[in-house]
Amino acid sequence: MNNKSRILFLLDYLKRNTDEETPVSAAQLRREIREHGMNATATTLRDDIATLRESGYDILSEEENGVATWYKCVDRDWTPSEVQILADAVASSLFISKVKSNMLIERLSTLLGPGERKRLVPAIRVEDQMKAQNDQVLTVITRIRDAIDTDRRIRFRHYVYTPELKQEPKHGGLVYEVSPYATIWKQDRYYLVGWSEKHGSVANFRIDRMEVPEIIEEERRPAPEGLKLEDNSDKIFWMFDGPEAKITLRFKPELMNQIVDRFGTELKLKNISEESIDVTVTVHLSPTFYAWLFQYAGEMTIVEPEGIREAYAERLQTAIDDVLGE
Repeated sequence: MNNKSRILFLLDYLKRNTDEETPVSAAQLRREIREHGMNATATTLRDDIATLRESGYDILSEEENGVATWYKCVDRDWTPSEVQILADAVASSLFISKVKSNMLIERLSTLLGPGERKRLVPAIRVEDQMKAQNDQVLTVITRIRDAIDTDRRIRFRHYVYTPELKQEPKHGGLVYEVSPYATIWKQDRYYLVGWSEKHGSVANFRIDRMEVPEIIEEERRPAPEGLKLEDNSDKIFWMFDGPEAKITLRFKPELMNQIVDRFGTELKLKNISEESIDVTVTVHLSPTFYAWLFQYAGEMTIVEPEGIREAYAERLQTAIDDVLGE
């Protein structure tokens, strides 16, 4: 092998096996290089280290009697905090199975040196999470991205759980044909957003409950006009199964953060007081929207239009009747 191969091997070894706290001896480096079939002397090692430093890599040395005897690479593309954030995200992501989560965290750990690698422990234990059971999630995502990149439709079956807690194909094994537009990570789940031929509209599908889709030859349907996937995911997520409507909500001031989280900062506020605030927003009257509103019963309600306010009241009454068994 030539000098370039030796230098690349040396850089890779230093990155994987050394860091600020973990140096490696010059003797060990020469031994590793020789075991991989390359020439290594004290002179060639010093020259290779000098070449790496001249190329911008931060490689420190410890000297004895003026001779470098220990080396360590402190040059990292990722900081420990950045890798920790990614590991925490993987551990807490419910759409990634336990097996895949542990595999991804292990691969993320290789971005760190050996000392920091030992300290990379997700804040949330993977084993404690209600993880998805589908180990093919990453394959599903890859297939969706391939279909989007090639402007093709996909076909797949979607799964639901039975009362026996077993997965079975939805609607008796119905094969969905979808023009995929995007994948959206929402409410700790991962969704495919696309035009569903069955629904005749934009729909979303839980990716962890999809089988690996088949890419077919038919071109995708163009996204409906006004569908902005890149900057309005909240509105898209609520778009399914309900008509669009402009409504006025009345909420207690302490819920201002929740309103901003859901609708952004471009808000039409009025009737502001210490007791309540009114805001006019555009929503899609889907079960997702009503479920969100239900959680703030007594603190937020619909003021107008009258028809939608009455429909919401009927939903509340139905829920009360179900609880009371009436």
